Amino acid sequence: MTSSHSIIRQLQALAEPSYRDFAASLIPGGMPLLGVRLPALRQLARQLAKDTPAWQHYLSDESTPHWMEETMLRGMLPGYIRDLSLEERLDMLERFIPLVTNWSICDSCCATYRFMRSHRETVLPWLQTRIRSRQQYTARLGIVCLLMHYLPDPAWAPHVAESLAHVQADGYYAIMAAAWCCCELYLRYPELGTPLLQDTGSPLPDAVRHKAAQKIRESHRHTPTTA
Repeated sequence: MTSSHSIIRQLQALAEPSYRDFAASLIPGGMPLLGVRLPALRQLARQLAKDTPAWQHYLSDESTPHWMEETMLRGMLPGYIRDLSLEERLDMLERFIPLVTNWSICDSCCATYRFMRSHRETVLPWLQTRIRSRQQYTARLGIVCLLMHYLPDPAWAPHVAESLAHVQADGYYAIMAAAWCCCELYLRYPELGTPLLQDTGSPLPDAVRHKAAQKIRESHRHTPTTA
């Protein structure tokens, strides 16, 4: 049976102090880091996901994780555990979202939620509810999932554009996620991104529009014909 203490011991064995110091300089919030690199953390999450009694016992511990890597591990499991229903996965995400306290936890975990690609129609309203949240990391999680799992499919790009119009959070990391998504939308589908960037008539907050325009100008894919 896998306990939180045994998981922490495994994380400590994978930790690199020099990487910890580097990562801590990039991630705000002051949550303690052990210094486990992302590929090693993903591998540990995959291993844990294969052992049903182990991950069930691990996730039954409702205490707040102390280490950032422990939080990320919990957030990756909904994407890696097999034979879960969509309802079970979303329920696990509901319990995980309050633990998200920085952009690194959010984005690294969102990348594992490839199950959303097989359930886009069902998951979209769930994501849109999170996107409307005024809590910046709840909103960021919804936006980043759209960016990673919906935007690459042209058939779903219009839904991304429509969803961005409902961003309400004014926190920096929600604004930056919306700007990132808007930038990618414009660069891939300019006909959808252009109305969001207009000075008049755009539903986006000014802060998002301005950051998106800045990202577009700085993008290596940007050319004068897509300005």
